[in-house]
Amino acid sequence: MTAVVTAAILLLASTGAWTVVLARGLHAHPPTAVVLMAVSLWVATVASIAGMLISRSHWARRLGLALSLGHAAIASIAPVDPWWWVGAALSMAGAVSVAGPWLKGYVRSLPAAAGPPARAVVIPILLVGTPFLVGLAGGDHGTAALVGGGALLAAFWFVRTLPAALMVVRVVWPLAALAGGWFMGWPAGTVAAAMGLAVATLAWDSSVTRAVVPLVERGSVVPIPPELTPREILDAANLDEKGRRR
Repeated sequence: MTAVVTAAILLLASTGAWTVVLARGLHAHPPTAVVLMAVSLWVATVASIAGMLISRSHWARRLGLALSLGHAAIASIAPVDPWWWVGAALSMAGAVSVAGPWLKGYVRSLPAAAGPPARAVVIPILLVGTPFLVGLAGGDHGTAALVGGGALLAAFWFVRTLPAALMVVRVVWPLAALAGGWFMGWPAGTVAAAMGLAVATLAWDSSVTRAVVPLVERGSVVPIPPELTPREILDAANLDEKGRRR
């Protein structure tokens, strides 16, 4: 438990340091792009920490490692100053803490057997990463904010399986990303369009449908074999071990 808490603290601290770098050093970068990058980093950080601490998920650990790549991308375009070095040191420590063997036994090393299919996990991760990539590519003004903010909203809608969640990730947001990409132009528009196509391609897979629309709906009656039914339930129903009336 101590190791995963340490990893969580380092992820928070490193994202905080790079947020300061974004705020202080990227004056030449469009303000909208800076905000999109910072918000995306924080959403991904919180999701990774929650996934590791609460559900001990394999995907959360991978997302924590992906955060290090995001930090590295900021480091490649930000001016080097004391905050840059603080962020670099914290990011390296965070990457080691997440990737090391000390999380074995707490965070699963493999996906859960009864968990959601891989495509259903990748979709919200791509959506959360979209604002960062659009911002990194220099997306500015309202169109970039709508595409990036819409991606975060679509991720929330899909994860919570709200009404029409499949339609949102299959049609609504991908079309918005393609339309926004047309108005944003190169290179931010290309990034937005590519992410829209990627999300739509994954979302139309049948495994994603099963993840959002369960085979057994709430309130459904599912027959249970008598041999799997607890004895006290059979006795209360006046049934024998074969499920027949006594």
